[in-house]
Amino acid sequence: MNDKIWQWIGDYCSGLMDKSEEQELRAWMDEAEENKLFFMEGVKMVLEYQVVTRSDKNASDSLKHVREKIKARGRRQLWIQITAVASVVILFALSFAFFYMPELERESPVSAKVHAGGMKATLIVANGIQVDLMQDNLQDVVRQYGATVLEDKKNELRYDNVEVNEEIEEKPVYHTISTPVGGEYHFTLADGTMVWLNSSSRLTFPTRFTGDAREVLVEGEVYFGVQHDESKPFIVRVNDVSVRVLGTEFCISAYPENEGVMTTLVRGAVQVTSGNNQVVLKPGYQAVVDQYSGAISQRAVELSLYTSWVRGIFEYENMELNDIMVQLARWYDVQFTFSASECKERRFTGVIRKYEDLNDVLDMIEKTTNVKFIINGKNVTITSVTR
Repeated sequence: MNDKIWQWIGDYCSGLMDKSEEQELRAWMDEAEENKLFFMEGVKMVLEYQVVTRSDKNASDSLKHVREKIKARGRRQLWIQITAVASVVILFALSFAFFYMPELERESPVSAKVHAGGMKATLIVANGIQVDLMQDNLQDVVRQYGATVLEDKKNELRYDNVEVNEEIEEKPVYHTISTPVGGEYHFTLADGTMVWLNSSSRLTFPTRFTGDAREVLVEGEVYFGVQHDESKPFIVRVNDVSVRVLGTEFCISAYPENEGVMTTLVRGAVQVTSGNNQVVLKPGYQAVVDQYSGAISQRAVELSLYTSWVRGIFEYENMELNDIMVQLARWYDVQFTFSASECKERRFTGVIRKYEDLNDVLDMIEKTTNVKFIINGKNVTITSVTR
């Protein structure tokens, strides 16, 4: 039976599962909740393995991360099975696309594709002038504002690290970089801190850091790789919440629909403060500040569930569709509507490549959640499917 399960996982991940096989899988998953969880775990691992082996960036670190997750689950043979199935899935999917896709495209009508978001951002300088950071002559435009464009990465800013005379009190000049729905952006602050803005987010920061602290303001979701400077702590502010660090990597999420302001620590240490409440986080932990009371709770989390968007994927672990659709709506710039409220509580586990068309992403989710997505332009309706 184990070989059969891995065959199902391989066919599912390559998109080649036929109706009879789908029905057989559905019957097996309905037998026990642990069957469904095992299948979803296998799918998630295979897809993540595919993602990291196709990526040129940090592939070895990401594969180590996959191995550690498998080890944590106590499955001794799982790594061998996953690498074998993933290799077959990649090879078979490529062969299928090369030999059969042109013929299928001629025979089948092509539905309108909803494309993924991408690099889009606006720079707002001190006098209110707005600069499209995707424009061709960006280097010439931003030079006057104390920034340069990285030569090897088109349209990515780095602020000039100019020496400041600490004896002369200098009023800081603030800039804001904002991303729209369906946008993201990566740039470097004047102190060398790296910043990743998720969709529908903004960061306000000084073009040069003066004084005894480095302070920035966040809206939405931002990932920081903070440059260490023991003499000048780095402070992130979200309304009445502050996150104080010396040098570390962490993600802060402050979307209005969140349960609160969430700070997720990858490495180092951070101090989260809200009013008279304060906690110090360890790596692998998340602090959540209640948006009404200001109370702070902390919990151990699987980091990739909250930071995978920086690596070009969305990772989900038994997450409700209602929460997943909020994230996908921001990234793909669409509106989701549930025709039946009970569909909101359906759960999905898997790894999604965030630069794939929405049609392919939703097709993957459909296979294990008993729902149907109906795309009509920028509106997507989610209906229940009875099997």
